[in-house]
Amino acid sequence: MINQNLKIFTATIFVFCFIIFGLQSASAQTSVQFLTSWQAHNYAPSWYQGKIFPTKGTSVEIGFELLDKGKIADLSETKVRWYVNERLAANEDDGLGLKNLKITVPDYPGHETNVRIAIVNYLGGDTLYKNIAIPIVSPEAIIESPCVGGKIGFGESVFKAIPFFFNVEDTGELLIEWSSEQEVKDQSAESWFLGLNIEPTTPSGATINLSAKIKNILNELEFAVKSFQVQVK
Repeated sequence: MINQNLKIFTATIFVFCFIIFGLQSASAQTSVQFLTSWQAHNYAPSWYQGKIFPTKGTSVEIGFELLDKGKIADLSETKVRWYVNERLAANEDDGLGLKNLKITVPDYPGHETNVRIAIVNYLGGDTLYKNIAIPIVSPEAIIESPCVGGKIGFGESVFKAIPFFFNVEDTGELLIEWSSEQEVKDQSAESWFLGLNIEPTTPSGATINLSAKIKNILNELEFAVKSFQVQVK
């Protein structure tokens, strides 16, 4: 009976210690937090306030800070390793405490580039990990239209094409091709505007198909097409 009670007591102490250790480990983990950021270096209009997403071949800078109990941790003597799609991209051979990495996106639109940060044996303990998934998008062509509800009146209406997420510094490195079923005014490969003239003889309710194709001069595989339709009032 005594042996049985001793076994129960020992088991209880073991479980209690296990729980306490688990709580301490969980507390230590929750006291540490990664603050990460990334920035894609491709084109978007200066007025655009949203996130600029990379496409294949875009240069992206990734950075992080580690917060430990609310304070920025000193990693100057710590091994930090960076992996891109599970391949080692930088480690302590490149210097200790690496908080920034610059990469060229290897993935195609519709996929993600996965970046993993490993802080090796942080404070002599476990290695800390942080995964970052960067979505890869296709370049886009957005059309600024004067039409309300897709309706267009007689006379001239001006449309504007706006490129997003191309691997260029400015629109001077891009060409645009407009396509229309109707007469256009002053349209050229350098014009971001399409002047569309609707004659009074055009039947009400007639639909007109338009499209704009934007392409990178230096990369024929990098392009975007936007097709849209308007209806005569």
